[in-house]
Order: sequence, then structure tokens, then C-alpha cells
Amino acid sequence: MVTSNSSPPPRQKLPWIRTPLLESSALSKAAGCRVFMKMDLFQPSGSFKSRGVGNLCLKAVESRPGPIRFYSSSAGNAGLAAVNAARMLGQEATVVVPESTTELMKAKIRLAGGHVITHGASWKEADDYIRGLLEVDDQGVYCAPFDHPDVWEGNATLIGEIIDDLGGAPDAIIASVGGGGLFCGIQGGLEEHGLPNVPILAVETEGAASLNASLQAGELVTLSEITSIATSLGARQVASKTFELAKRPNVKSLVLSDAQAAMACCKLMDDERIAVEAACGVSAAVIYYGLLAKVIPNLNPESRVVLVVCGGSNVTVEILAGYRKKYGPGDILGDTSDTNIPVTHNI
Repeated sequence: MVTSNSSPPPRQKLPWIRTPLLESSALSKAAGCRVFMKMDLFQPSGSFKSRGVGNLCLKAVESRPGPIRFYSSSAGNAGLAAVNAARMLGQEATVVVPESTTELMKAKIRLAGGHVITHGASWKEADDYIRGLLEVDDQGVYCAPFDHPDVWEGNATLIGEIIDDLGGAPDAIIASVGGGGLFCGIQGGLEEHGLPNVPILAVETEGAASLNASLQAGELVTLSEITSIATSLGARQVASKTFELAKRPNVKSLVLSDAQAAMACCKLMDDERIAVEAACGVSAAVIYYGLLAKVIPNLNPESRVVLVVCGGSNVTVEILAGYRKKYGPGDILGDTSDTNIPVTHNI
């Protein structure tokens, strides 16, 4: 008997985890329906980026022999996700960050095992520098932060988990939008499971609302600058795929203020004992400021709405305390009937 030694290599361990779906009494009371938090802040990197960037890294490792060095030009959560995925897959990662990057994020990237290079005044300069590094590194792989099919595919895994845990389809999903990698994953996951009509509330902050601006204009718009505190939403232009999928009738685009995003972060800490960036808090603000029922008026007390708690690592107790001091009183919930929120419906 002849034994073959040519069996395929074992499947790599996934660089992301299945996260819990937790029903929130506080958010449910504020919303007037059942609200479930998809806790992707528990991912290895501290944000949902572990799914998409992790999937991109996983596919690269499985498709090419030998060692790989991953390169990311994200100064935030995508860079941290690339480093965590690289470490879990037994590879190395370099993150090139602009000069504006906080020491907090640099320290977290280094602690996770990444090599940090500071270059340029903006993300574009850091990204251009990485392109030069890739040209001279045969082992180099570029980690796109949001605009890549492998990223969307990884983020789509979130939907299957939600459906499994709910035992069926949600009545709506609320999620923040930066460049649109998470949004594309959600939309693709819903389509994959035969649920293209589930409403998605795509939420941005003023000063980083490139998707809403594009929907209003009917074409891709590039913002002149990012002025929001929610820097993780700071894509001056969303991916073309994001714009394409956002024009579907199940999408509602909302824009809230920095103050609302910040105070929702504080409220989440008070209610659920979790710390998230303003880029995540802005989605919770949809509920805390009484906007969910205005955007989807047919919800009832038994409706099940999923809030994607996408996380983010650029947050500390001091940052949250600063938000509370700058933006509002201890209780942020009051009469918000006159709140003027730009909403784009089914464009």
C-alpha cells in the first residue's frame, strides 16, 4: 500500500471570532422595540475590522507559499486588525501611520506585534509610502482597509451569526459607515441569506458623511476634508461598491452630530459598561435620540433590531470623560422631537 504525502495543508485558524448577540434592556426601552447588540468590539483587534482585514490576510496566506509581510496604511483600527491577523497567522506586519496618529494607537499597534513607521502629514502620504515599500518587497501584501472583495466577504460573516442567534431575520440593522467595508459586508450577507429587504440604517457623523453626500448628489463625492471627531469614519470618499449598494431601497442614510455620537458613547458606558469610539457611538445615538421610530415607523415592541457595536481601539476613560464635559450633561436623553437630522431615504 502506497501512502501519499500530498494531502492539502490544514486550514488556517480564523483571525476573527464569533461574537455574542446580546439583548439590551436600556436600548430596547429607548427604542420601543427589542434591540440586540452585535458585540464586535470583542474581536481580537477590538473592532469588526478583524473580520474583513482578517479574511484578506487569511486568503493571502492560503494562496501563496512562504512568509508574508502585510502592509497597512491605516493609523487606526484597520492597521491594528492587520497586525493581529498577521500574528495569528504566523506572519509579520508593518503599519505606516501619518504624523497625526496618536501615541495611544502607535503603542497598541506595537504591543500587538506590529512594526510602526511614521510618515507624512496625511493618510494619502502614508499610503503612497507603502506603495513604494511594496515595490521592493516580494513578500509584501497590501491590506486594503475597506475597498476589497475579501474584506466585504469577511464582514459578511457577521450576518450568518446574527441569523443563527436570532433564529431568523432581524427587522432592521443599524451600522456606522466610513469607507463602507462593513456596510458592503452587511448588504452582501443579507443577499447571501435571501434577505435583501431587511432595512439597513447607514449612519455617519457630520464632517465625515461621504456616503450621504454622494447619495444626495447622485454620484460619488469626495469630501474636501474630515472635520468630525469620529476619525474612524474618515474616508473622504466611500468605495464605489458602497455607493452602488447604498442606492438599494432597503438602505436609509442618516447623519448625526459629533455631540450626539460622543454622548451616546458615554451612555453606552453607563448602560452597558462598554467603551467604544465615537464612530461606533453614532449608531447607538440613532436609538438614544429617538430617531429609530421616525426612520422605520412600522416597528412594534416585538420587532428585533440589531445594533452593530463595531468597537474601535482609540478610546479611553479619559476620552469619554472629556466627551461628557464638552458635549453635555449627565443625562443625554430628553425631548428630541425638534432634532434636525439629515436623512436620505431610499435614493
